[in-house]
Order: sequence, then structure tokens, then C-alpha cells
Amino acid sequence: MTFVEMPKANENLTEATLDRWVVQEGSIVAPHQTLCDIITDKAKFEMPSPAAGVVLKCCAMESSVLPVGYVMCVIGVAGEMIPSDLDAKNEALLAAHRGLVTSAGLAPTAVIDSTSTGAVRATPIARRVAKELGVNLAAVAMALNLTGPVNEKDVRVFAEKKS
Repeated sequence: MTFVEMPKANENLTEATLDRWVVQEGSIVAPHQTLCDIITDKAKFEMPSPAAGVVLKCCAMESSVLPVGYVMCVIGVAGEMIPSDLDAKNEALLAAHRGLVTSAGLAPTAVIDSTSTGAVRATPIARRVAKELGVNLAAVAMALNLTGPVNEKDVRVFAEKKS
């Protein structure tokens, strides 16, 4: 069984966005076949399969901002049992990452705005573009009625409508 984790694409990378899946659960994959597209602050790249087998489980949704080391999918033999604690380990890693990001004073994955009813998730590139354009991510999510993470396109559309 092979656990495909969010890679550390460079030494400063702590999180990246799983942009889209190219495969689905149940897909048969070969080594080096593209599994998904990953977006970092600086690049977009295809994540290759490290092994041949069947995609037993996709553990993250598209547009999810995930910490390095998060298990994105599991590849194995059809019918093979996935460890029951996998989801709990991923959630613990995600919670620890969010706590670390907040305590380190870095731009957190979720940006809280007093006018919003909760946290707004955004891709790393959306946060960077929002900062460059002086756009509040919570305002983007509210104005565009978004249910998923704010992405770069959302920020640019909001900024154009605003000006």
C-alpha cells in the first residue's frame, strides 16, 4: 500500500492546494501517471503516482489547502483494507498545521473577518493576490457567495467589480 502525501516542493513550503484530481477512486494507475494538480505560491505542477495499483481512496477534495505530509490518496491492490486511523491522522496533521501557522504569525489558511459568520478558506495564491490588490478574502467569499476555498480567479473577479 502506498500513501501519497502532499510533497514539500521547496524548503519553505508548508502547504499547497490540491487543485484538481485527474484520477478517481477505483482508477488503475501506473508509476509516474498524473494523479492530481498541485498549486503552490510559486508554481503549478502535476503530482505523479509513485507506484502502480488502484486508487483505493482520495482523502482530500479539490481546491483543498493541505499541509505538507497530508495523505492525499492511497494506492494499493483492489480490496486492500485502508488503515482505519488514516482520516484521524490527517485531521490531526491539519489541526496542528493550522495551530502552527496561526501561532507563527504567518498568513493562516483561514482568514477571519468580523463581518463574516466564520472562517474563509483560500488558496495560497489567492491570499497573495488579495494582499497585492488590497482585497479582503472574507468580502470576496461573501460577495461571490462561495462555499469552497477562495481562489485566484475569485479574487481578481471581485477586484474588477470593486473598481
